[in-house]
Amino acid sequence: MLAQEALRCGVPLVATAVGGVPELVGEAAELVPYGDSEALAGAVVRLLADPARRLWLAEAGRAQAATWPTEDETVAQVLSVYDELTGQG
Repeated sequence: MLAQEALRCGVPLVATAVGGVPELVGEAAELVPYGDSEALAGAVVRLLADPARRLWLAEAGRAQAATWPTEDETVAQVLSVYDELTGQG
């Protein structure tokens, strides 16, 4: 959820490349390996020193987030699955 909120708000994101995060963020975040504190620190320092990259990531994050379903669409999809599973659909 944190990655989604950051991208929707246009906050440049540094995250670990675990689970579905790489697919979720695409190229709209700096991804580092899980457990690699040096890579994490390096990515943050590089990003802090590069205002143009931060701006690009903010814009890319908003664009990436715009491709995701809305909350209402997600709720409707989940309810549809529940209906299907309970035989009510």
